[in-house]
Amino acid sequence: MNKAVVIGAGIAGLITARMLSEYYKEVYIVERDELPTAPAIRQGTPQSFHPHRVLPRGHMILERCFPGYTHELIEHGAHTSDAEEMVLVNQFGILVFRPPIVSASSSRALLEWVLRRRLQNIHNVHFLTNTEVIGLMSSEDHKTITGIYTKKRSKNKQEGMLTADMVIDTAGRSSKVIKSLNSLGYTVPDPEVLKVSLGYSTQYYKIPRQMEQQWRSVVSEAQPAKGKMTGMLLRIEDNIAGTLLFSAGGENYPSAKPDEFQEELKNLNASEIAKVVSNLEPLQGPRGYRTPESIRQHFEKMENWPSGLLVLGDAFCNFDPIYGQGMTVAAIEAEIVANCLEEQRRNPQPYFERHVLHRMQEAIEPAWWLSSITDLRWKGVEHVGATPLKGVTFAQKYIDLFTKKAMDLAASGNKNFFLTQFLMTSLVLPPSKFFNAEILTMILNDNGSPEEQQVRSELGVQDPTLFQQRIDELIPSFHAAFDERLKDVLMPFEQQ
Repeated sequence: MNKAVVIGAGIAGLITARMLSEYYKEVYIVERDELPTAPAIRQGTPQSFHPHRVLPRGHMILERCFPGYTHELIEHGAHTSDAEEMVLVNQFGILVFRPPIVSASSSRALLEWVLRRRLQNIHNVHFLTNTEVIGLMSSEDHKTITGIYTKKRSKNKQEGMLTADMVIDTAGRSSKVIKSLNSLGYTVPDPEVLKVSLGYSTQYYKIPRQMEQQWRSVVSEAQPAKGKMTGMLLRIEDNIAGTLLFSAGGENYPSAKPDEFQEELKNLNASEIAKVVSNLEPLQGPRGYRTPESIRQHFEKMENWPSGLLVLGDAFCNFDPIYGQGMTVAAIEAEIVANCLEEQRRNPQPYFERHVLHRMQEAIEPAWWLSSITDLRWKGVEHVGATPLKGVTFAQKYIDLFTKKAMDLAASGNKNFFLTQFLMTSLVLPPSKFFNAEILTMILNDNGSPEEQQVRSELGVQDPTLFQQRIDELIPSFHAAFDERLKDVLMPFEQQ
C-alpha cells in the first residue's frame, strides 16, 4: 500500500500515524495548526489547557508504539505515577494507594510534543502543517475516497489536493467528515447522544520546594445527589499542579472566578484539596470549559460506506473528559486499525473499512457505557439514541455497593477489591470481571446497608444460583470488546 493520510495531529492522529507507518510506504499528517517546536498549547486544541490522563490500557498501547516514551516524559519534567501516593476520597471513605501500572503524569502539550518528535524521526511519516482539509476526493461513483482537498491557512490561501489509498479522519469535534459524506450523497445515521451539559474549571499552581517530597495527588469523587462536584489535585510536569472542578447537568457549573473557585474547593468530599491549595502559588486564574453533549457516531449502520476512509478518535465518539477515556480509546481504535490491516495483508477481504468500523464500535462500548451511566447520576443528563442504554440503574447501585465494600476492605489493608474496580474503569479488565455472580455474592453481605437493599431490589431474585443469569439480562455482555490478544496482558491482573 502506497500512501495514507491522517487528518489531525492530536494524540489520536499521532498514534494512528505511527500504526500506519508499518503498513504504508508514505504517511502524511495534515494539521491546520502550525505545530510548536516546544511543548505548548495549540489553538486547535481548546481542551489542552485542562488536565489530561492516559489510562493504563492506553499507556500499554503507547509503550508498544513508542517504546520508552514514559522515560522520555520524565526526562522532560513529568512525574512517574509510582513515585507518590494518590488519595481517593468518596462518600464511603478515604483510600491511599499507588497505581499498579507505572506511567507518567504530564500535560497534554508535553505528551503531544514527545510523540510528535518520535514521529518526525520516522522516515516515511511527513507533516503538512498550517493546512486545512476542505473536502474529500472521490472516484466518479463516489464509492472510493481517493484523497483530500486542502487549503493553506497562509495569506494566499493556496488550495491543493493530496491523493491517498487511505484517509483517516482524527480531527476530533471539529471534523468535517459528515458534511463531506453528505456532499458525496451519503446519508449518515443520527448519532447516539448523551446530553450531558458538563462543565469544568482548572487552575494551575507552583508547588513550593518544601512540599515537593511530601506531595500527594488527590481525587475527590462527585456525589451528584448532594450536588458535590468532582475535584482533582494532580501534579503534572516541572512541579506544577493543577486543580480541576467538574459537574454535569448544567445546573451548577464550576466557577472561573478565583474567589468562587476557592470556595467551591471547600465543598468537595476531599477537604484536603482546599487545604493544600491554600499553600500553593497560583500561576493564573481558573479557566472554564463547557460542552453540551457527548456524541457517538454509528457509521457502521450505513448500508454503504466508501472504501479508503476511516474515522476514529473524537470524530468517531467523544466522551466526558473527566474520566480520561478519550486518548486511551483513540489508542485502542488505532490498534484495531493496525490489527485489521495485518489481517487484511494476510487474507484480503472485501468491505475492509466497514469491518474496521464494526470492530471499533464493539471496542468502545464499555467506555461509552461506563461514562454514560456515571454521568446519568446527575440531574438533567439525558441519553438519546435508537437503543436505550441497558442496565443503568442496576449498574449504578451495584457500583455503589461494590465501592463501599472495596473502601471497607482497603481500610483493613486489603486493596485487591479496589484494584479490580480500578482496572475495569481503566479499560484493562472487561466489565465481566467486575459485574458477575461471584462478586455479587461477596458484596451482598453488607449487613443490610441501604446500598445492599437497593441492589437486591434492582436484582429481583434471591437465589444465588440465578445471579449470573440475572446479571446477563441486566448488563450488556461486551463479549466482543476485548481482543483475544489482550489475554497475556490481562493474566497478571486476573490472578490478583
